[in-house]
Amino acid sequence: MPRIIPGYKEEVRKKIVEASYHLFLGKGYHKTTMDEIAGALGVTKPALYQYYPGKEDLYAAVAEHARQELKGILDRSYQDRDIRGGSAALFDAVSQYAPRYHGMYSEMMLIARHNDQIRQLLRKDRMEDIQVIEHFIIRQQETGLVSSRLDPRVLAVACDAMVNGLLLDMVAGMDTDEAKKIWLITVEALIRVDE
Repeated sequence: MPRIIPGYKEEVRKKIVEASYHLFLGKGYHKTTMDEIAGALGVTKPALYQYYPGKEDLYAAVAEHARQELKGILDRSYQDRDIRGGSAALFDAVSQYAPRYHGMYSEMMLIARHNDQIRQLLRKDRMEDIQVIEHFIIRQQETGLVSSRLDPRVLAVACDAMVNGLLLDMVAGMDTDEAKKIWLITVEALIRVDE
């Protein structure tokens, strides 16, 4: 019997998630089949099911992959920048994903109306995304970039809602420069604390 190399299963999981992420973004969740994902990877569908028992489980893994990307984008955007420069870099990075990501997310919201498992996954995904932002804000408070007098959870929810609303407006036709200007002015207003 052949031995499985340590880390092999994790490497396979990573490849499955990355392929699924790109297919979900490109075609949408509903139109992407497990057969297509298996074909993109050059494996059989039963082999795919050994790692992810269902498409919903795979979506949960894809959402975690996207969350890790968000962490990286946040860190890179604000590295060696003030709040305005970091917020501008963040907006530029996130707005690249707007059309494809919002299309998939909107589709998932529609599916969630009739699929309790997807509804629970979306709720968990949103809460975990906000936690990523909240922890980022706490780290920025420790460096002095954001006032420690502000509630990091409230600020995280407000920033998440604002950027998602602006990205949705951009998908609907809002000018990118106008959306970015609104984002920057609002972030600066949110973090300002009268001493």
